[in-house]
Amino acid sequence: MKKVLGLVVSNRKLGNSEVLVKEIMSNIPEECDRELIRLTDLDIKPCKACYVCLQPEKACPVQDDFNFVIEKIRKADALIIGVPVYFLGPHGYFKMLTDRLVGAQNHAQATRGKPCIIVMPYGSTGWEGYSKAAAIVMPNLLRMKLVDCWQIFATLPGESLLNHDNISYARSLGRELFSGREYQAGSKECPVCGSDLFRLLNENQVECPICGSRGVLRNNGSHEFSIPDHHRFSDQEMDIHFKGWLLEMKDRFLDQKDHLKELQRGYRDMNWWVKP
Repeated sequence: MKKVLGLVVSNRKLGNSEVLVKEIMSNIPEECDRELIRLTDLDIKPCKACYVCLQPEKACPVQDDFNFVIEKIRKADALIIGVPVYFLGPHGYFKMLTDRLVGAQNHAQATRGKPCIIVMPYGSTGWEGYSKAAAIVMPNLLRMKLVDCWQIFATLPGESLLNHDNISYARSLGRELFSGREYQAGSKECPVCGSDLFRLLNENQVECPICGSRGVLRNNGSHEFSIPDHHRFSDQEMDIHFKGWLLEMKDRFLDQKDHLKELQRGYRDMNWWVKP
């Protein structure tokens, strides 16, 4: 039997993130086990950059709930994420979870190709900011198949339910979760990862800051991308970064640790810290 995990990244009980995740999950036609996690009820600490998780079969040593969450994601056959937009970006707890995926390459062996839906309620038109670009990083790191990243205008708790079109669309996402449906980037989005942000380069070139693919900006405001074989989330580039560069940095640190500590020593007595 398939397992479906709903990850709600909001303190608001029965808010738009929660009810839409539940609407999607309740309309999955296949027989499945359903589980919900309210991420904000858990203890997710910042990444310590210790790189232990880069080693195969090594869990994150930080004593919090991250290993519980990632193990639930690994075991699930599909992931439904509900995360609201706060100040121009997704809830900070979602970013905290994403930052803990330094060992993503090890987890991706279990999550590759599994469907993921992201629902992002936002409360003020024009204040979506970088929320979509930030949200799609996690499923890309885990090599999941993005079914949709649905940004929906809904301010008040449960307001999304006032519009029947929202309910209908949520139901269709549930019905098509395991149908092979995959997100199709729009004309103003990166064709590789779906990001709606671009970095302007020289000579009318544009770059997607999320996956690193590049294109050309036309005079009419449109862009033309040649889809690269080795964008940031390709197997080759992921291996280069996580299994190559990061491990090399760890070895470099061990080699220079004593010298670096000596350089840091002069700042040790600058104890101007304050606490409540």
